[in-house]
Amino acid sequence: MEVEADHVSITVSPERAVKRIAGGGFEAGLSDAEVEEALRYIEEEMREVQRHGGVDFVTVDTCELIDFTADRMGLPELEARYEELLDPDERRALEKLYLGRVYRFLGNGVVYEVRFSREEVMRLAVKYWRSLAHVPWVLDIARRYIEGPFGVEVAFDETPSPTPPKDLVFYLSELRRLGVDPDFIAPNVGFAKREDYTGDLEELRSRIIVLSAIARGFGTALSFHSGSGAHPYSDKGPGVLEVVREATGGLLKYKVSGVYIQLLLEVMSRFPQGSPPRRLYEEIFDYVLGEVRRYVSERTGLYTPALEDMLKRYESAEGRRGVRNPRADFFRHYFFLFQAAFDPKRGRWLREEVLRLYSENRELRDAYEREATELTLRLVGKLGFTGNLYRFRIRAL
Repeated sequence: MEVEADHVSITVSPERAVKRIAGGGFEAGLSDAEVEEALRYIEEEMREVQRHGGVDFVTVDTCELIDFTADRMGLPELEARYEELLDPDERRALEKLYLGRVYRFLGNGVVYEVRFSREEVMRLAVKYWRSLAHVPWVLDIARRYIEGPFGVEVAFDETPSPTPPKDLVFYLSELRRLGVDPDFIAPNVGFAKREDYTGDLEELRSRIIVLSAIARGFGTALSFHSGSGAHPYSDKGPGVLEVVREATGGLLKYKVSGVYIQLLLEVMSRFPQGSPPRRLYEEIFDYVLGEVRRYVSERTGLYTPALEDMLKRYESAEGRRGVRNPRADFFRHYFFLFQAAFDPKRGRWLREEVLRLYSENRELRDAYEREATELTLRLVGKLGFTGNLYRFRIRAL
């Protein structure tokens, strides 16, 4: 079993990170002071990791330091920013590395060639320089508190749109120059958290083939974030997992964003009215609904326009009839709020009640374990993970 610190993020506040995770939109741009505070917080996290026995893997997320305005800058503004951000020696080294060079990547019998123009190099440098520079800083903090070797993943998916191939080439190349060779890289392939993928499957296949070829060319593999779908049984949409498996050749990591807790809540919601699992599920649902209503009415905390729209859709339909649907948009995106519910006298009472009920109620435990086993075997089968221990081995040459 692997214990992972996921995500170790440079962010201005837990609320901002949670909004991003819950699909509430992307915010970027942090001041130097905010970055310093984020690094101090990461150090506290790593101290906590050390106190509790360490981890085997760390996923680093510096996406909030990406400067997306670089994509829209005119050439004079871009030149000025490039010269402000990089000193003359850095600019010469960068242009010597990328200009006139052809990068080749092999994927599914096709050789993909990548060339960079000077404008592209400037644009990518301005866009990613701060994000790249802070990945080694985060890993240096982790190494101070984690004894022994640990795996590394770099999250590159928390962006407003899918990752262009040239961006991934530049990012991985610069990570290598900084001394970071991640085990996994997680670009944005077009997935949204707790939503099924509804785009064209052949377009998805082509995108993943190219990104996977680039990753392998740098000695790493793709990690897929936002892997959970609209509900625990949707498998991200018809045919999606099979496309992911085929396009990567089965060499991938796939994250499912709390789907097992979501599954537990679905199982509890199906118990008879008045039964202990059903009563606790309804208490959890009502708590989450109350918190969401508060955020929306006060426009504070986790408020986003997207959350307000989710609440309106629920209250104009199922909410009027008092239906506590575990697949209601606001609930499937924000159900995690119950796990953080805290009272000075009762502690995290809802979380503790779930643990207590699960340990005491055999019927709930049997129902959930049956469903969780089916979910796991379905994911393992569709993603082609069966036998991976024997298929993918490290061999010294």
